[in-house]
Formats: sequence, C-alpha cells, structure tokens
Amino acid sequence: MAKVGVLPALRMPTSPAESRAQIRRHYRLWLTLCTLVCGGLLGVLLFLPVLMPLDFLWLDRLTRWRASLEVGDPDIVVVGIDDYSLQAMTPVAGRWPWPRATHAELVEWLQAQDVRATVFDIWFSEPDVLRPDFDAYFAEVMGRQKNLYLPTLLMNSVDRSQARRLDSYPASLPVYRTGAAQPDAHANLLLPAMGNPEHWKLGLVNFETDRDGRARHYRLVTQLDGWSLLSMPYVLARDLRFGPALAPPDQALLWRLDWRRGSQPYTTLSYADLWQSAQRGEKKPSLAGKIVLIGATAAGLHDLRPTPLGTQYSGPYILATAIDNLKNHNQLHHSSVVGLLLGLLLLAGVWWRLLHEARLQRTVLQFAVATGSLLSLSALAMTRQWLVPVVSPLLAGGLLLAIGTVLRYMQEREEREATIDLFGRFLDPLVVKQLAQQGLNEETLAGKTCEISVLFSDIRGFTAMSGKASAQTIMSLLNDYFSRQVTVIFANQGTLDKFIGDCIMAFWGAPVADSQHAVHAVSAALDMVDVLLKFREERGLPDFDIGIGINSGPAVVGMLGSQQRLEYTAIGDTVNIGSRLEGVTKGKARILVSQATRDACGDAFEFIAHGPVSVKGREEPLYIYEPRRKLA
Repeated sequence: MAKVGVLPALRMPTSPAESRAQIRRHYRLWLTLCTLVCGGLLGVLLFLPVLMPLDFLWLDRLTRWRASLEVGDPDIVVVGIDDYSLQAMTPVAGRWPWPRATHAELVEWLQAQDVRATVFDIWFSEPDVLRPDFDAYFAEVMGRQKNLYLPTLLMNSVDRSQARRLDSYPASLPVYRTGAAQPDAHANLLLPAMGNPEHWKLGLVNFETDRDGRARHYRLVTQLDGWSLLSMPYVLARDLRFGPALAPPDQALLWRLDWRRGSQPYTTLSYADLWQSAQRGEKKPSLAGKIVLIGATAAGLHDLRPTPLGTQYSGPYILATAIDNLKNHNQLHHSSVVGLLLGLLLLAGVWWRLLHEARLQRTVLQFAVATGSLLSLSALAMTRQWLVPVVSPLLAGGLLLAIGTVLRYMQEREEREATIDLFGRFLDPLVVKQLAQQGLNEETLAGKTCEISVLFSDIRGFTAMSGKASAQTIMSLLNDYFSRQVTVIFANQGTLDKFIGDCIMAFWGAPVADSQHAVHAVSAALDMVDVLLKFREERGLPDFDIGIGINSGPAVVGMLGSQQRLEYTAIGDTVNIGSRLEGVTKGKARILVSQATRDACGDAFEFIAHGPVSVKGREEPLYIYEPRRKLA
C-alpha cells in the first residue's frame, strides 16, 4: 500500500520534472493555505479586543519612551492631597475627609489669584450631616464662582430602569440630548450633595481601561440611549474655549492619551502648603491664568490607577493629562489597519521566500531584518503620535516561517524518499543515501554526458540450458544468480542499469561521480567471476559460464523512456562497444576490456593483451585486454 503523508509521498515518478512538480505542488498548496490561516490569525490578533494587549507589550514601551521626551503644560497645576498634607492638616481640619469649609476657603483664595479654573477631582456626593453650615458655606462660595468645576460619575447600575430619568436631571448637568435620544432613558449619576444645581459646573471623570486593566484613553463623550454625557476635559474645553473646535457631541468620543514624563508631570503643589498660604493671605502671581486641579495623590486615598507609565499612577494626573491633550491638540492615534497592512506585507514576503525555496538561513536572516525594520518603523511612527502595532504581524510572520520550515523539511523528506524509491532498484544503499541528501533534482536525473565505465555480463549457453529445465527452475536459478551478482556490483559502487534477459548491464561514474570508475568496474568483474565459480560449485552446474565486457568513455546518462515507463540508463557509442566486447569473450576470456578501460585503470591490475578485434558498428579494430589481479 502506498504511503500517505501530509505531503503525499511520490513512489514512482513518471518523469523527473513531474516528480519534482508533484512534490512542490503539494508544498506550495499547503504553504499558501497556511499563509491564509496566518493572515486570518493576524486579523484576530489586531481586531479582537481580548488579544490587543499583546501589541501593547511593545506599544506601552514606546509610550513610556515618548512620555520621557514630553513635558506637561505649564498652565496646568495639580494641588495634591498627599501624605504630607494628610499629616499637616490634621491639627486644623482633622482626619480625612476634611470639612468642606476647608476647601471653600482654598477656592476663594485661588479665585483671588486669578486662576483660570479650579477643578476638583474629589467627590462631594454625601452631605456633611454633622456640619451642615460648612456645606452651606461651600455652596455659597460655589454660587459666587464662575470657574469652579466639580466631578460627577456615571454609576454602572445593574438595572438602569430603577435609576433616574436623564431628562429629569438639572439642566446644568453635562448631558446633551442628540437626535436619537430616547425620552425614557435612565442613568444613575453621582451628584454633589450641596449647592444650587444652577451653580454646578460638572463633568464626568469615569475611569475607563482597556481589556488588560490599563488606562490608555479618556472617554470625552459617553453615549447612553442616544444621550451624550460630557467628560470634565470636554466641559473645560467648551467653557474655556481651548483645544480643537469641538462639534456637538452627537457620537461617542475617545481620546487616546499622549502622556507626559515623570510620576508628577505637572507643576505640583502640596495642598497643606497652599492652604497655609491662603490662611496667611499670601499672593501667588504664578497661579494667575492657571487651571488648578485639586485631587488625592496620597497612596492611602486609593486613587492610584494602572497606566502605560506604571501600575500606581495618581488619578489626578490622568485627568490633567486629558485636559493637557485636549488643550494642546495632542493625542495618540492607534491604527490596527496599518498594522494589518504591514503584517500582510510581511506574510507575503515570507510566503514568497518559502514558495521559491530560498535558502532557509537567508530567509530567517531577512525575517530578523524585517523584525528590526518593523520595530524601528513603529518607533518612528510614535514620534508622529501614531501607535502602529507590530507584535501581531511579527507573531503571524514568525508562525508562518516556523510552519514553512516544517513544510520545507517535509518536502525535502519526500524528495529523499522519491530518490530512494527511484534509485533503490539499481544502486547500493550507501550511494542512495548520498543521493537522498542531494534530493530529487535535475542534476541527479536529467540526461547529461558523463565519463563512465559500462559492464555487460551474459550467461553462455543460456538458451540451450533453458530448454532442458522447467520455467520455475530457470527463474529460481536466475534470481539466485542475479541477486549474488547485483550484490557484487553494489559492493563495488556500481549502478545497476537493467537485466536484458540473461544479461546484466551496469555502469560506474553516474549518478554519483567516480574518478575511479574503470578500476571499480574491473574489480567488480573479477569479483563476479569469483561469485560465478562458487555459484556453479554450489548448484552443480559445471557448464554454467559467463562473459563480461567492459568499456570506458563518455556516455549520456539519465532518465529515458515514456510517460508510462522510465528507467535510468546510459546510451551512446561507449555503451555499444561495451556490449560488443561481451560478445567477443567466447573462446578468449571471461572478461575483456577495451584500450580505454585499460588506460583508465593504470597499474591497478595486470592485463593480458588479446590483440585487435573487429566489432560490429566500428570500422577500426578494437584492442582488447584480459584483466587479472596482481599477485601479492
């Protein structure tokens, strides 16, 4: 039964070209199929959100590198409620959370410094039931301010139908009704617990992450049942008229953050120090025209978030980065489409190299160069604020290269098996192994002129012998005899050409080149005579005899025949003369060689001259010699 593999084994090629084409056709088919699969995998890696963090393993490194080169907007100041402030304010404000009168006093003082806006990143969602007058004081201050902003939060309610209707919230909320707004839409918004809603200036500060839990973008506009909820950076840009021209927020809007260097990328003042300055009535001209953001930076207040810059990044700086980006028209752009195009080009390049069977080492080297180029291109794109994913293309390309390497190995294995099947019938296994390493190629199989020595060995009187015995006896006799003589030919590195009735044809010098082809041919002939004598003795056939003729010279060697049947053989005048020499051995010697063979053997043997003879097809006489082993 024929062997079946992933690349179907080629047992008997009808022609050299067809055998190679059949093996490579299967190889290319599988390679192309695997390329398409890798292309599909590339699309999954780039566009399936759950797998996108793979690319951010590299892109986050680039983000940190870019951030190290960028500085924060000097017009943004962060007032941090840090660990120092928590300790320093305890004697005057007690433990956190502090009375709202404390914040109100700081807000009034900041207003006196002509700040552009005061933005709180602190919740005031619960009333101070023990000190309601402090809430009233804060509400009074809020009513006098035109640039005080408080945060709100969209709560992720399990059942939004139980929440408040969006159209019932105060008009001052950052809620925009689009044309597709559903009138009965519900949402749970966390609102301040003090002050007149007409005085509120609110903005969403929801923390949103990618699939891997890191914050890389800020949602400027959140869509909910056709309603748009505006973020704090968006509200500031609208009210303070900075940043790009913002169209009506009819659609969701994501802003991929372009980070700034350091764990404190903006001018940062300690809340306690600033509050003490307010108590002393000091002036801070440096705060004039600034956007002041007040938020918790102390580790104990748990406003630390994972970002590309680190796993413990203070929330106020995320908000400050979003405001900075919007104010200065800065943002990063992530393009999976560009990554897909680059990946497809890489896959096409790997496919092309593997398809044309380029040297694998060079293909791997070129893939390494392509890897460096893609990484460099991604880094260059980052300088232009573009995030170009290259990890997914490299993974897909590397997978195709690995699969292609396996397919190449399987192809070469099939070619070796084809070579073994083709030559195993007439070559010694050691020689077949050498050919298997070369593979099935034109150099091995194509017809070409070679310097060879050809041997013809015929059984004398076989016709008369076959008439005296049964067919089964004759076939058994010949099979035993031929098996022994083929072993001799293989042992002397010869190529068995064919059996012509009771005649054996063999040659030396192809398909594996042999500079000593004449010596090996004569040595094989002498060994064949030894085998003959032993065979005759064992079988009791004293009249069983052979004649061997050997000639050396150029001949055309290769596959010869039709599409239905091919054989590896040698043709030419050298072969014809070898056949004629075998015919003149009768009455002269068991082995006769030509002058060309004798000359090619040098002094490896002793030769007895038998003079010139005339052979059919040759006008000039042929000088013949009988070889003998040299005595020790």
